[in-house]
Amino acid sequence: MQKTENGCYVIIKEKELIGGDDMSFNNLIDNLTCEEKNNFDYYSQIRGVQQYKIIYETLEKIAPGEITYKDVNSFVRYDKAIKDVLYKYLGTLEEYIKTYIFANYDLKKEAKLTKKEYIFFNQLQALIEKKTVSLDEVSELYKRYRLNFKDMVDLLKEFEPNGKFVPDELYLIKDLRNNVMHHSPLLFNINGAEKVNETKKLITLLIKHLPLDYPKYIAEDINDKTKHIKNNINEKLYCVLLCEF
Repeated sequence: MQKTENGCYVIIKEKELIGGDDMSFNNLIDNLTCEEKNNFDYYSQIRGVQQYKIIYETLEKIAPGEITYKDVNSFVRYDKAIKDVLYKYLGTLEEYIKTYIFANYDLKKEAKLTKKEYIFFNQLQALIEKKTVSLDEVSELYKRYRLNFKDMVDLLKEFEPNGKFVPDELYLIKDLRNNVMHHSPLLFNINGAEKVNETKKLITLLIKHLPLDYPKYIAEDINDKTKHIKNNINEKLYCVLLCEF
């Protein structure tokens, strides 16, 4: 038995990696009620059977012999609900940073523009300069700007590493963004272990960088999802939930 960072006690088995002994998971699926089987057959086509298996095997280490399909399905739904929340606020952060860039940078007047759209920072690096852009101006940078999140952070890292934003923290938020955009599990990893603390730290950084009242809104949205799942799972599994922000 081993204690995790979250205070969970887990049973370490010889065949604990995904792809080892999968009879327990198979037994869970074989013994589903008709309603549960219909739910699993429908949603596993979208979420992937692997995600159900990974979640089951992780939870089974915390509460051996006590894990039900309701527990597993609740965590599948919880993970999706958290991603839906984060998707909205990651978009808010990206818009906020872009707005800041458009207000403070433009392409140099003498720059030789060879592209209709600029996708990578290294294409813009020698063409861009700091400039206060007037409120009524649609700048040349605005017209040609198509940078993704990582290249946008590269721009800030190059021109103002100690400015309004913290680029090194934004790079970490990029990892959270990639997990959300690629629909990767946020609370469990492929080795059948929880990664809730890792995700919690990244969400905390996202909250730190959001503008205005958005930190309050995202905290309320995530806390609401966490409170809801508590009504549907074994109390021993609370340690795999996000903390209240």
